[in-house]
Amino acid sequence: MRTYLSDHLTGASGVISRVGWMVERYAGTSAEPVLQRLLDELRQERRVVRGLADHLGVRLSSWKPAAAVAAEHAGRLKPNGRLVQRSPLSLHLELEALRSGIAGKRSLWATLEVWSETLRLDRERLAGLRRQADDQVRAVDGLAERVRTVAFATEAAVPDVTADASPV
Repeated sequence: MRTYLSDHLTGASGVISRVGWMVERYAGTSAEPVLQRLLDELRQERRVVRGLADHLGVRLSSWKPAAAVAAEHAGRLKPNGRLVQRSPLSLHLELEALRSGIAGKRSLWATLEVWSETLRLDRERLAGLRRQADDQVRAVDGLAERVRTVAFATEAAVPDVTADASPV
């Protein structure tokens, strides 16, 4: 359980770091409110994981989450094929990564839900967190659907939709 919860806390820390950066990066766009809601929910869920660890008497790794945040920061340095502009592909890739993180977290809630009686956890709360993850996936999919049409378009055919105040 220590490894399982530590690894999920690690993933959550990396995802929260990325979503926080995305909120800043897409401030003033139609993506910002969706990303801000996700960020708030993800932070709360990370607190739940820590609370579960305390409840179960599990000591979580302290270095893994820090390493995940450092790796996420390093990932921001990857080239996007443009010198000074954001690429529409960047947001699309960020949303794909975010969706993967949420899917992994959803699996955590579903697994703990199965073991809730044995671990003396609140099954209904875990089911609610699993449903919240489903809602988060739908929110990310909604954003991705709006940027997908321009993510792979040629620069000549489609303007840089992230250059103005409404990338999505």
